[in-house]
Amino acid sequence: MNTALQQNIERQRGLLEQWLRTPLRQVACDCEDLWNEREALDQRLMTGLLELPYCKYLYVLDDRCRQISSNASRHGLLGKHRGRDRSERPYLAAARVGQVFSLSQAYISRNSKRPSVTAVQAIFGPGGEIAGFLAADFDLRELPVTQASYQQP
Repeated sequence: MNTALQQNIERQRGLLEQWLRTPLRQVACDCEDLWNEREALDQRLMTGLLELPYCKYLYVLDDRCRQISSNASRHGLLGKHRGRDRSERPYLAAARVGQVFSLSQAYISRNSKRPSVTAVQAIFGPGGEIAGFLAADFDLRELPVTQASYQQP
């Protein structure tokens, strides 16, 4: 990866982190209330995309990092991802050790082979324990700062 792109990614990460903390916390709080209502959870994720304009996918994982929601996308809900084990994904490393909010380093997504970053917000259970995670995927090619620097190899 060239130096200019790396610098833009780091700048974009800082901006994303500032911009994402509050809306992700709010969506995660709403997901706590809808935890056992899968259809309502999926619908909250769809409205959550309106609060996160550059978000590619928004989804919820349980405390073992198994996906319990559909992927919410600009094109609708993608139910085929429900049940997917994401426990080995590197963007979940900080969340798995108890970090409440994290933003991954840039990576190439496993399925779509796109340059990405993922923000993860903890979702808490009734006793204050971490019940799961809200994840928001972003395609670096679609973010304003990195978009101009990225060239498809």
